Amino acid sequence: MKMNVIRYFSISLAAFLLIACQQTPKEEALQENNYRFEGLAVSNEVNVLTNYAANTLLSIRLADIAVQDASTSQVRELAKMMAKDHRQLYGELEKLAANYNMALPAELSEGQRETVKMLESKTGASLDQSYVDMSISYHEAFSDKMENIIKDTSHESMLEFARLVDSHRYVHLNEAKKLKMELEA
Repeated sequence: MKMNVIRYFSISLAAFLLIACQQTPKEEALQENNYRFEGLAVSNEVNVLTNYAANTLLSIRLADIAVQDASTSQVRELAKMMAKDHRQLYGELEKLAANYNMALPAELSEGQRETVKMLESKTGASLDQSYVDMSISYHEAFSDKMENIIKDTSHESMLEFARLVDSHRYVHLNEAKKLKMELEA
């Protein structure tokens, strides 16, 4: 009996530790980067870029769904542009990350996979509206962060990347907002 209780608690503890230690790909990359860049002047930029990488992977996946399933040609065109641009930006980020030995998430987190499933479950105008709304939200989320890198960084390569992202963000956000007004009209 005592041995069964001990075995039960050991198994429970192991299961708890396994669940507690599971991290999302973004969290793993952030943890690795925090370890690598702790106390360095570049650590803030690295955290912003790691979060940007995770959200870019999601943006690409959502754009691919909209390219395939959107009900209007305008939404498909916006999604094509965003998918192409975000793939290019992610490629540039991978080069930047290699120069700084920065870890990037390589896959979507569980929460991001749920977002993908949610968009995949929609059809017609509902899918179009959801995709445009997500695109607006995604691009607004990084406006201040990239502007802060542009303003504060002393690393030329990070400054160039942040400017590139910010210019694409500006175009994407304006196109998505314009399309949102058309869809709501």
